[in-house]
Amino acid sequence: MILTMHRGAHQIGGSCVELAAAAGERILLDIGMPLTRPDGSDWPCGMLARPSATLRREGVLPDIAGLYRSETPGFAAVILSHAHLDHYGLAHHVHPDIPVYGSPGTLAMLRASQLFVPDAVLPSDLRELSDDGVLTIGPFGVNGIAVDHVAPDSRALLVESDGRRLLYSGDLRAHGRRPELFDVLPAAAGKVDVLVLEGTTVGQPRGSHGFANEVEVELRLAELLKTERGLVVVFASGQNIDRAVSVYRAAQSAGRELVIDAYQAYVLMTLKENRPDAPQFDSPGVRVKFVDYHVKRLKAADLWELACEMSRASKVKTEQMAAAPGRFVYLARASGSTTRLLRALERSGLPKIVWSQWKGYLERGGAVPHFCEERGIGVEVIHSGGHAHPEDLVGMVGRIQPKMIVPIHTEAGRCFGDLFQNVEIVGDGESLVIV
Repeated sequence: MILTMHRGAHQIGGSCVELAAAAGERILLDIGMPLTRPDGSDWPCGMLARPSATLRREGVLPDIAGLYRSETPGFAAVILSHAHLDHYGLAHHVHPDIPVYGSPGTLAMLRASQLFVPDAVLPSDLRELSDDGVLTIGPFGVNGIAVDHVAPDSRALLVESDGRRLLYSGDLRAHGRRPELFDVLPAAAGKVDVLVLEGTTVGQPRGSHGFANEVEVELRLAELLKTERGLVVVFASGQNIDRAVSVYRAAQSAGRELVIDAYQAYVLMTLKENRPDAPQFDSPGVRVKFVDYHVKRLKAADLWELACEMSRASKVKTEQMAAAPGRFVYLARASGSTTRLLRALERSGLPKIVWSQWKGYLERGGAVPHFCEERGIGVEVIHSGGHAHPEDLVGMVGRIQPKMIVPIHTEAGRCFGDLFQNVEIVGDGESLVIV
């Protein structure tokens, strides 16, 4: 088996790994959109929808023969570890005859994104990577092992071929609401020849990814909701189910009602089977704040009856939030529609703003930071990152004992040698024969 690192050796995000069997068959693990341009700036709007040939020429799409629409397909499958753009964002450029696999939760998130994000395009042939055992793809056996990460139903990918076993960690952590998944991963994987290991936190200062764990996040939120008198707005990713659970539990502890938008309500509903602990639009103490855009998207998707059901069960109006701001905590998206709502609520007092996602997004600016700066509102960051701490990775590797470790999803691959033995740096565009 031959591993080719198309992208991810020297950056966080944009992961893309090829595996080739001795007979020539090939599969791809993830095909993510890089988080930023090479100079660190944001990508322009509409980037994902640009032609494949253009993106390939500009280096956004990895230059991989046999993967895209303009060529004869040369891959048996693409397998996604989870539903974050830096792991799946370029999958719709894959040749339509190449199936793209993902866990049930991953596929649910991709479809929810397509519903609410106008530029989102899904791969032509989406297939489920189930929990029923090993998926056979030609000479490859693929087992998606559940791991805890911010994205729902994330998987590490165990691949066997040519008598060799490779474990691709995807993104994972030990400090979310499902730490047992991290604990059982070594036993679930068994002996492996190569561990392709994410190292987002490697080489970064201790504590740079926020609170130590999700329990601490919930406790701080509960404390804040009890002491603040007015509206509290928590900005978080709509995909972060752990955070929705934390805010909901904190709201219940403080005697507040949780307000979510229709997008968040839809995401939580579609993932109910995977996360039965997540609040639903008809759960006690949950309200739905509708914005015109979300209503239009639901209606366009023939989900008008669902929108009506949400409304009947839990609709909350702007006037109600203005009349009793201390009654609510709003779990919101950092968007223009949210800042418009905050302006409408200003007459009842300035809200308390909590940033509950990566701090880097706050530092980049945007509608919400600008709103806070204009009004002199201090923003409190209450967040716990989605990636394992270095000491947790060390413990996991000690139990797996791979013959070789290949760093990915990191800016500090050279630091892996300070933590682990048998580290092999495979640079972008380079290959490794697994013997």
